[in-house]
Amino acid sequence: MRRVFYGWWIVLAGCVSMAISSGLFFNGFGFFFEPIRNHFAWNRTVLSGAYSISRIESALVGPLIGYLIQRYGAKGVVFFSFLIFGIGFILIGKSVSVFTFYVAFIITATGAEPPAFIAVMASLNNWFQVNRAKAIGIAMLGLGLGGIIFPPILAYGLNNFTWREVSIASGIFIIIVGSAISVLVRLNPEPYGYLPDGRTLEIARKVSKKNLRTGVTEEDRKEYSSDYGFSLADALKTQAFWVISIGHAQALLVVSVTGLYQVPYLEDSLGFTRDSAAKIVMLLTAVNMFGQLSGGALADRFPKKIIASGTILGHCIGLWILAGAYNYPLIILYAVIQGFAWGVRSPVITSMRGDYFGRKSFPLIMGTSQGIAMIGMVVGPVLVGYIADHYSYSIGFRIISLMTMPGIILFLCIKQPRKNW
Repeated sequence: MRRVFYGWWIVLAGCVSMAISSGLFFNGFGFFFEPIRNHFAWNRTVLSGAYSISRIESALVGPLIGYLIQRYGAKGVVFFSFLIFGIGFILIGKSVSVFTFYVAFIITATGAEPPAFIAVMASLNNWFQVNRAKAIGIAMLGLGLGGIIFPPILAYGLNNFTWREVSIASGIFIIIVGSAISVLVRLNPEPYGYLPDGRTLEIARKVSKKNLRTGVTEEDRKEYSSDYGFSLADALKTQAFWVISIGHAQALLVVSVTGLYQVPYLEDSLGFTRDSAAKIVMLLTAVNMFGQLSGGALADRFPKKIIASGTILGHCIGLWILAGAYNYPLIILYAVIQGFAWGVRSPVITSMRGDYFGRKSFPLIMGTSQGIAMIGMVVGPVLVGYIADHYSYSIGFRIISLMTMPGIILFLCIKQPRKNW
C-alpha cells in the first residue's frame, strides 16, 4: 500500500492552524467587541486602536519571523506562536484597563497569525511545486472551517457566560490544540527523503549530494533544490515583490475591517441578533471554503495575476454592498461575494510568491512581504472605528472600498521576475 506523501500531513496541520486563528481571532474577536466595549464603556476608536497597534507590531516582526523559520525551522515557531496566542487570550480575560487590554491584545495578535501562517506557508512552498496552489488552497480551508465552527460556539458562550470566562477558556483550548498540531510541521522535505510533490527517495539522495553524474541534470537540481531561488535582497529589487505586497495590503484593508466590524455593524446598525450575525459569518466563511478550493483550480487554468485582480474587485464590490445593505438578501449577497473573493485570493497570492521567488529565502521573503501587507490591517480598523464613532459604519466601509480599488489595476500590471538561478 502506497504511503501518503508527508506534505499532505503538513496541509492538515495548516488547515487546523488557520481554523483556530480565523475562528477565534479574525472572525471570532468581533463577538467580544461589544461585550468588552460595554463592560468598560470604551468607544470604538479605543478598541480598534488596539487592533491597529497589534498590526504594526506584526508588520515589524514579519522579517524576524522569516529569519527564525529559516534559521531554526518551522515546528518550533508554530509551537511558540500558539503558546503566545493562548496566553494572550487568557490575559484579555483578566484585563482591567485600557493599558492591560492593549498589552494582552498585542500578545494575542502576535501569536494569532504571522508566525504560524508564515511557517506553514513556507513549509508548503517547500514541500509542493506542481501542487503548490492546490496544497495552499486546501490548507486555507481552515479559514472557512474556523468561521463555521467557532462563531456559534462563541455566540453561545457569550450568551451564557461572561466574556472573561469565554476568553480564558479560548486561551486554554488554543494552547492545547496548537501544541499538538505543531508536531506535524516540517520546513523542508529533503531531510525526510523527499523532494517537492513526493519525488522518489533515490532522486532526493542524488540531489542532496549534488552529484550530477548520477543522472540528475543541472536543471533538475535547480528546479527542486532549496539552494536555489531569489535572496531577499534580490526579491526587493523586483517589481513583482512590491506589487504583491502593496496589492495584498489593499486587500487586507477590507479583510481587517470586515473581520472586526461586520458583527458589530450587523448588531448595532442593522439590528441583527448575535445568533443571526453568527449565521452571516458562517455563510461568508462557508463560501470562503469553496473559494479556497476554487483558487487552486483556477490558478492552474488562468493567469494568476488576472485572478488576483478579480478578487480585489470582489472585495470592493462586497464591502460597498455591505455599506448600503438594508435587508437580509443584500447581506447574504455581501457574504457570498466577500467570502468567494477572500477565499480565492489567499492561495493565489501566496502561491505567486513561491512561483516567482523559489525556495532559497522564501520564509524571509514571505515574512517581509507580509509585514508590508500588514499596513492594510493597521489603517483599515482605526480609520473605520473613528468614522463609525463620528459618522457611521457605512461611510467608513465606502471609503475603504475606494481605497482598495487601485489594487485591481496593480495586479494586472505585475511582471514575473526573471529567474536568477
